[in-house]
Amino acid sequence: MQITTNHRKQITAWFCIIFYVLMIFKWIDGMFLYQLQPILYNIRFDLITWNLMHTGLHQLLLANRSVFIIFDILFYSLPLIYLFAFRAKPGAATIAAGIMLIVNWIYIQCYTLFPTNSIESYNAWLLFPVLFMTTNIKNFYFLLHGLRYFFLFFFASAGIWKLVQYGAFNPEQMSGVLLFQHKEFLTSSPGTSYSNFIYWLISHPTISYLLYLCGAIIEIAFLIGFLTKKHDRWLTAVFLTFLCFNVLIMRIHYWEMTPFLLVLFYSKYSFPDERRYFS
Repeated sequence: MQITTNHRKQITAWFCIIFYVLMIFKWIDGMFLYQLQPILYNIRFDLITWNLMHTGLHQLLLANRSVFIIFDILFYSLPLIYLFAFRAKPGAATIAAGIMLIVNWIYIQCYTLFPTNSIESYNAWLLFPVLFMTTNIKNFYFLLHGLRYFFLFFFASAGIWKLVQYGAFNPEQMSGVLLFQHKEFLTSSPGTSYSNFIYWLISHPTISYLLYLCGAIIEIAFLIGFLTKKHDRWLTAVFLTFLCFNVLIMRIHYWEMTPFLLVLFYSKYSFPDERRYFS
């Protein structure tokens, strides 16, 4: 079956549903920018961050905390604005998607510059507006699969990095990672069931290492997606399992990556006139 405009409408709708469900949970957890009220920032070692910091925007936000609310409103309203524009006038939707792309990059750069979360977990919010900027279903197909290959590379490269850095060959690696990741929690909340669970994993390095090794194998397994799309549904299940275990063991939330499930699910639809382009 070929991908159609109706599939694009479905992807757009599901993207907005995922976005606003996660928004609700983020608000409940007090993770909006205005709720955090940050007083300091971290410096990441990348060119985009340095260029942003040269503008002084992060310092302006710290000096005018009321602007946090404006930033939150702008960021969280744009997907809905895009959805309305897409249903009413596709040409206007392209402009809305372009604005969303710019706002998302600025907001997420600032949001993750403050001590909140890793910028890597927000790749979906950074990249999906590019997918929505085109009105041509053929271009949409190519962009959709471009996001799919990025997602596969994102996960597979993490597993390859574990091999290159020899972490996958170090039996003590996971115990050290757990101790570093949970050191504040272990010292502030000793005796809790979760602390005891982490202490048990740290004190049993063989078991924790096997978990680390399984994680590396799972990440590397995403390389199969570069060879075939037949196993994308299994990669979807693996990805969701990985997310849950990441929360349970590492207390790292990558739920903002869930829109990439859409590119795995809709990859089964073929390109219009496929024989013409791939003969």
